[in-house]
Amino acid sequence: MHTTESRHGHDVLNLIADTSTPFTIKTLHSYVEQHWGTNVRFHTCKLNDLSLDALITFLVSRNKITLDGDNLHTNRDKICHH
Repeated sequence: MHTTESRHGHDVLNLIADTSTPFTIKTLHSYVEQHWGTNVRFHTCKLNDLSLDALITFLVSRNKITLDGDNLHTNRDKICHH
């Protein structure tokens, strides 16, 4: 039986925060597919089984990431640390 990997949304937040070149949604998709696979799903403290697009939508709605033009940025003040 094949299991799909689930990564915490913090992995994406940290990835965006720690990069020297800002990610766009397109380049984030490329990175995730290359490093974590095409079937990866995401979870947060509140939600499970999210696609990358659903995770991005959730994180934007919670002001944990923002879009500046096409570039994604992490709002470090809004990240929970547990």
